[in-house]
Amino acid sequence: MGIFDSVARGLGSLRPLSDTELEDEREALRLRYVSSGDDIDRASRLYNELLRYDEEMTRRANEVYARENPDATTRHREHGWYLPNDD
Repeated sequence: MGIFDSVARGLGSLRPLSDTELEDEREALRLRYVSSGDDIDRASRLYNELLRYDEEMTRRANEVYARENPDATTRHREHGWYLPNDD
């Protein structure tokens, strides 16, 4: 990990983490969230942190998909995005 990764990690960025480190830290965070019990404030903070991890994991998955499928297009039907075309 370079100096910039260390600084970014110190400021709360999740980007310097590898995929396995991100998954491991998210699982540990999820276990703390589940065991938070009646402490609503702590559970709320942990839940928000879980959302940060989920957003980072989704961003990475979308980047991988975009690299693997550079010519992907969104399907659009004549009558709308999710409506059947049988009328």
